[in-house]
Amino acid sequence: MIEPTAALQQYARENAQARYAVFDIATKQALSGSSSELVTALDCLDHIDASSIKFRLADDPDKRSQGNLAVVTTPLGDYALAIYGYRFSWADLSEAAKVFLSLHTALVITPGSLGAALLAWLVVRHGLSPLRVAANDVASIDVDSLHRRLSVEQAPREIAPFIEAMNRALETLDRGVTAQRRFAANVAHELRTPIAIMRAHADNPDDQAFRRDMRRDIRRMQTIVEQLLAAASPSVRSRSTASAIDLGASVLALIADYTPLIVENRRRIEFSGPSTPFIVNADKWALECVVSNLLDNALRAEPDGGVIEVRVLADAIIEVIDHGEGVAPPDRERIFEPFWRRDAKIKGAGIGLAISKSLVECMGGSIFVADTPGGGATFRIALGSSHS
Repeated sequence: MIEPTAALQQYARENAQARYAVFDIATKQALSGSSSELVTALDCLDHIDASSIKFRLADDPDKRSQGNLAVVTTPLGDYALAIYGYRFSWADLSEAAKVFLSLHTALVITPGSLGAALLAWLVVRHGLSPLRVAANDVASIDVDSLHRRLSVEQAPREIAPFIEAMNRALETLDRGVTAQRRFAANVAHELRTPIAIMRAHADNPDDQAFRRDMRRDIRRMQTIVEQLLAAASPSVRSRSTASAIDLGASVLALIADYTPLIVENRRRIEFSGPSTPFIVNADKWALECVVSNLLDNALRAEPDGGVIEVRVLADAIIEVIDHGEGVAPPDRERIFEPFWRRDAKIKGAGIGLAISKSLVECMGGSIFVADTPGGGATFRIALGSSHS
């Protein structure tokens, strides 16, 4: 007779699908308490010579169910001990450990386990040493040493991609900080020009137009500050509003502003425009920013004693022409990129043309550069259909 222990009774209550049976292999006589279903399913064992069998009942709808059968030799004969429908439980691990672990096995296994743990610790520590070196290198990099890079020569193959990614991030950060510094330098550079114009006017205070010129120069400085704000925040550019302005008169007024500075720098400037008012719909503030930038560039590019030419043509086109080195064809798109400079020795951060392009496009026009016949650069602004 099978008398379930308290633990087996508890297991049976928690796992209704579990069944067990003990029966004589020769007579198929089952002990009381055995599952008749298991005894019937396993009644062919007298034709099988096996010490243990793993099986599954063919009519069981649960595909995960499985059973085990072991043959036990007793003084009364060979008996089959079968269990079926058991489920894995984490508590089984502790029970299994109690069965397989003993003082003897602990004495044999423990030194090996401790040795394996020590070896694993040494391997991991050695493998992560390049990361510690990289971490120390990163900690030593500050805003003035962003040009430094982490070494990947001694790094294991598995860690090298991480260090290379860090180097790429440092390179991006370095470019950003360099651009910001160049931008700050550009602020000083851009403000230098109107201050020079104001100084030139101050040398002739008896001029009746002195106050008018001073107001214009102050306005120019205000324009540059707003220009810098436009470069710093795209939302500021949305302030541009179109109005009807005389294109020829507006450009001529800017030329008048720049004339003292141009003369002081031993250059000349020539203007040709329409003989009658040429009205366009454009943002006066934006137009002054663009033309001022081009005049400033032309003043730097024009050779000593040369003549800067400014033309206002039909179809709302403005040309600013110098006779300097010109712009090579590969650079004619790049010069309109923010912070791009052909030569690091050239003063300025290279945002003037980028701002000009953005403002012209906001007005629905376009800007490009071409060769000046005989040498130099010709910047052409086309305001498109904005003229009326």
